[in-house]
Amino acid sequence: MTTVFFKLNDVQEKELKQFMKEEGYSNKTEFFRFLIKFYKYNKSPVERRFERATDILKGVLSEMNSKGKLNKSLEEQLNDI
Repeated sequence: MTTVFFKLNDVQEKELKQFMKEEGYSNKTEFFRFLIKFYKYNKSPVERRFERATDILKGVLSEMNSKGKLNKSLEEQLNDI
């Protein structure tokens, strides 16, 4: 195993200790191992918001396209990118 060293400022240390207490982590190693696994297998909040916004936009554009309210077809618009 590799050992990793880094520093936390006082505010981060306090927040980390409080979070560990609330969530039941027994030590920092356990917490950071979980964090690595979580990051690996889960999307960030920004990625999830982007996907939701993209889905909403897709729905709006599809509806407008089906009603003939777009000046150009979706294919033509995507080709402009």
